[in-house]
Amino acid sequence: MSQLTVEPVSGRRDLRAFVRFPWKVYRGDPNWVPPLISQMMRTLDPARNPFFQRADVALFLARRGRRVVGTIAAFVDRWLVDVTGERVGGFGFFEVVEDYDVAARMLDVAAGWLREHGAEAMRGPLNFNNNDRPGVLIEGADCPPVMLEAHTPPYYAAFLERYGMEKYQDLYAYRAFREQIGERMENLPPELGRVAEAARRQGVTTRPVRLERWDEEVRTLHRLFNASLTYLPYRLPIPEQTFRRMADELRPFVDPRMAVFAEVEGEPVGFCVALPDVNRVLIHLNGRLFPFNWLRLRRLIRRVDVATFKLMGILPNYRRRGIDALLYLEVVKGFLAGGYRWLDGSVTSEYNLIVNLVAQRLGAERYKHFRVYQMPL
Repeated sequence: MSQLTVEPVSGRRDLRAFVRFPWKVYRGDPNWVPPLISQMMRTLDPARNPFFQRADVALFLARRGRRVVGTIAAFVDRWLVDVTGERVGGFGFFEVVEDYDVAARMLDVAAGWLREHGAEAMRGPLNFNNNDRPGVLIEGADCPPVMLEAHTPPYYAAFLERYGMEKYQDLYAYRAFREQIGERMENLPPELGRVAEAARRQGVTTRPVRLERWDEEVRTLHRLFNASLTYLPYRLPIPEQTFRRMADELRPFVDPRMAVFAEVEGEPVGFCVALPDVNRVLIHLNGRLFPFNWLRLRRLIRRVDVATFKLMGILPNYRRRGIDALLYLEVVKGFLAGGYRWLDGSVTSEYNLIVNLVAQRLGAERYKHFRVYQMPL
């Protein structure tokens, strides 16, 4: 057998091999959604991704002889270490053939690099942050992932646990079909409407995101998002640059009917965002926009019949006032008006008891289960 090596990515040729490797792992998997190659190249380019300005990052390629057999990234987000006080490093972009020796060697290299950069624990898989395809898939491989969800072979979890990693947290995805909700939302629990109406009587109003004032709206969304995390364990803040980069990439797909602010006396106190699932288009493009382009992609997204509920946040002082119910109903109204067939909600932490309870009371099915791992170094 050829010699196994794990070496840092060096140069554009290596980077392209890193980005293209998942096609080998998922060959023949009808539910895998190939990422856009151009977008992945930007994500992993220090000159084009602001994450590299605040983090130490290393990318590694595993090879047997000349054949690529695995990829892994190791990173220490200095900004997050300063904010949380936790010296935790991450690993991500973890892809590997079904060979435990390769996985273990890559994890050894990533762990060693993280120790050298001051990390006391290793957590992942995370693709630089908690919101981009976190974890490995435990249940739900029979359905393609929605945007920003992980999709991994079953042996990934087995490899990580064999290596000695333990569960850090579980994440869930829910879905509800149009007929479960009802064309007039008649199948939703009546108390949801009563709670939402009580919030309106207390002066809470709603409005759609204003695309023509995008920069201002993204600043508000970022502020509300980070402020709303304070009551949740294991949820980490996102710096504005990262949040803005993600928001700008998603802007072409925003349906204002499903992107809603809640306000009190004209001041935003909460928000809720669902999006048409762009993965329903990307699954057919094999990682390339050509002969398509962004304008063509934007037209295709109008045919998508799946929406994905991605973000929600309410300022701590305004929780337990029915604003969550009001926002849910506004997004569901937009979902119905848009003609979508089913609504995904993902991902939510196992520790977000309120969101999990609401999803269950709405009759949503938990159809995917992901796991993020951690180990001391």
